[in-house]
Amino acid sequence: MSLENVIDEIYKKGQQEIQKIKEEAEKEAEKIIAQAKEEADEIIKKAKEDAEKEAEILRRQEISSVKLEMKRKMLDVQKRILDEVFELLKQRIKEMDVETRRKLTEALLRNASPGMVVYSRREDEDLVKSIIQELKLDVKYGGYVDCLGGVVLESEDGEVRLNLTFDELLNKLYDQKVGEVAKILFG
Repeated sequence: MSLENVIDEIYKKGQQEIQKIKEEAEKEAEKIIAQAKEEADEIIKKAKEDAEKEAEILRRQEISSVKLEMKRKMLDVQKRILDEVFELLKQRIKEMDVETRRKLTEALLRNASPGMVVYSRREDEDLVKSIIQELKLDVKYGGYVDCLGGVVLESEDGEVRLNLTFDELLNKLYDQKVGEVAKILFG
C-alpha cells in the first residue's frame, strides 16, 4: 500500500470517527435540550401554579378587605343613625309638655332627703319650687344646672350628690338599651 492509500485510509477513518462523534454529540445535545425543555416546562408549570395560588390569596385578601371596609362603613352609618335617634329623643324631652314634665320632676323630687339642696334647669325653677311647696319637702332650692330637665339633689355638706337630670337618666338608659335599639333598627 502506498503512502497515499494509507493517508486516505486514515483520513476516511478520521472522517468516520468525526461523524460518529458528531452524531453522538448531536444525540447528547438533543437529550440535554429535551431534558432542559422538560425542566423549563416543569418550572413554568410550577411558576404558573404558584402565581395562581398567589392570585387566589390576593383575591381572597382583597375580598376580605372590601367586606371589612363595607362592614366599617355600615357600622358608621348605623352609629350615625343611632346618634340621630338619640338627638331626636333629647329634642322631644326639651319639647315635653308641662304636665308630663311636672309628673316626672315630682317623682324625682320624692328621692330628696330632709336638708338637701335642689338644683334644676333655669326654665323649671318655678315648677320645682311649687312642687317642693306642694309636697312640703324639707329642702332648699340651690339654683341652676345646665340640663334638659330633672333635678340634682345634694346633701348640705356636698358629700352626697344625686344627678337625676333627664340628661343623666337618658344617658344611662341609652347605654343600657343601645343594643336593643340597634337590633330593632337594623335587625
